[in-house]
Amino acid sequence: MRRPRRVSLVALVVGAALGWAVGCGLDDGEGGFEDVPPPLSDRICYSDEDCTANLCCGLGTNPTHVEDGPDCSTVRCDGDCPPGSIDCGRCIPVCRDSRCEAACTG
Repeated sequence: MRRPRRVSLVALVVGAALGWAVGCGLDDGEGGFEDVPPPLSDRICYSDEDCTANLCCGLGTNPTHVEDGPDCSTVRCDGDCPPGSIDCGRCIPVCRDSRCEAACTG
């Protein structure tokens, strides 16, 4: 009884990891890293909240640490792009391996 459960758990973990890798812009063997903007900061991050885009209103082109990024608290955006995103929503800034990176789709 335990063996089938272990196999299904392993399949679930592997499937989730592959789904995350494809959805987060990791290299799929076809040059996936070329479209991911490089980070601008070498500061250590501990959570996704430590990372931001280098410009406000979804107009950012690279991820950076919040201490190096702009203060967007007083900026009014026109709503065309998701606030805090990179490349008008194509990427979001995330903390990965203690560095701010961009997680991108397509």
